[in-house]
Amino acid sequence: MTTPGSYNTERTFLRIVELGSIRAAAREAGMEPSSLSRKLARLEVRLGTQLIDRAAQGTTEAGALYYNKMRALLSQIDALEAAVAGDAGTPRGTLRLGASIDFGQAFVAPWLTQFCQLHDQVQGQLTLDARQVDMVEAGLDLTIRIGTMPDSALMARKLGTAHRVLVAAPAYLARRGTPVMASDLETHDHILFLPEHANRPLRLTDADGKEHSIPRRARMTIGAVRSIADAVAAGMGVHAGPRWAFAEMLRTGQVVEVLPDHTQPALPICAVWPPVAIQPARVRAFVDFAANEIKKVPALSD
Repeated sequence: MTTPGSYNTERTFLRIVELGSIRAAAREAGMEPSSLSRKLARLEVRLGTQLIDRAAQGTTEAGALYYNKMRALLSQIDALEAAVAGDAGTPRGTLRLGASIDFGQAFVAPWLTQFCQLHDQVQGQLTLDARQVDMVEAGLDLTIRIGTMPDSALMARKLGTAHRVLVAAPAYLARRGTPVMASDLETHDHILFLPEHANRPLRLTDADGKEHSIPRRARMTIGAVRSIADAVAAGMGVHAGPRWAFAEMLRTGQVVEVLPDHTQPALPICAVWPPVAIQPARVRAFVDFAANEIKKVPALSD
């Protein structure tokens, strides 16, 4: 494996960024802050640009770029040296994951916890975001994404499938009537994830294979799946969402399935990572781990 002195200055810079200050990085390294500051200054002189804003204790624009690129480069160097040393199968180092907030809280965070318990040389970092972030810019090794992958240079492996369900509370249906055909949904209140979804029709396929495109009137828009589930249970309207988010409510009867003989397009769940010459063992191992765990969840299995 890479020795502590290999790319020592660059690794020091990475730790300053990750720990948030020169003082914290110096404490971890057992050095005087002044010594570490001089080492950083020599790196900046060599590169001809300032990397750290000393007053704000944050990276400059050049520093953020250098951090992301150097972190990815050093990860590849470590993976290469591990392969040459015959130690390529041992997960180690910091695994930086990204996922959507709701799915990440429900599944990816528990998976990462279990994974780190199994591999004591792995440190985990999970970033949860409602937006789809740029992996390289965010410094991520891997993201778990739900939905059709756009044309991209990123690599991906399908882990499972997010099946969808149309739900409402019994009290809401008692008040507004239970739809018996897809067109009945046009007169109902809908709870949507994003405002722009009001411009997208709900697509359903009935038992005969006929496709229906239903315009929706938004009663509420909530950008969090768990909160949507609470609003549905409170009787605020109908929602077409991921079955995993409503599995327990369906089991207890808090919500019921609407038009159960109609189906919605399912969405692939994928592990996605930047193209690399050598994938670090921690990334390979986590993808395999997540693929195995997802099989245990009926709402996510093919």
